[in-house]
Amino acid sequence: MDRFTKKVLIILGVYAFFAIVILILFQTVFMLSYIPSSSMESTIMTGNIVFSTRYDVDEDELKRYDILTFIAPDNPEITYIKRLIGLPGETIEVKEGKVYADGVELDDSFIKNSQNQVGDGIYEIPEGCYFFMGDNRNNSKDSRFWENPYVPIDDIQAKAKCILFQFSDIGSLCYD
Repeated sequence: MDRFTKKVLIILGVYAFFAIVILILFQTVFMLSYIPSSSMESTIMTGNIVFSTRYDVDEDELKRYDILTFIAPDNPEITYIKRLIGLPGETIEVKEGKVYADGVELDDSFIKNSQNQVGDGIYEIPEGCYFFMGDNRNNSKDSRFWENPYVPIDDIQAKAKCILFQFSDIGSLCYD
């Protein structure tokens, strides 16, 4: 084998190695999500690409208002991205455009338009499950409308960290 062929094979081997490492990282540690709908606008816009981490979705690391990706309760073929609103054991009440957790009104500063009363109701979250809503409350298919309104901890895949694309929307998704 001549020197040129050896160099080409080495370069191809290095590229293949790095491709495999990156593939493994995105299967186990990181996640990229394309956002196809407006359910999280104006926080995440249609067409954005969101970078998420898979290592920090244990029960003790999830906090209200985190934006998470998870398997859709009514259709396991689909992955959703929504804001965590209700925690295990809580009672969530959606009433007159406001959301309450165990009687305490929740922050809605991330919502652009006031919420209509579609989806009003009382939701008692079982242990080990979570309740999600989109930030575009008037145009979001979320826990209020699913046949199975609660997402088990095992179906939560990743925690959204930042928007990578479109460049005009780049920024952190961490709730302060």
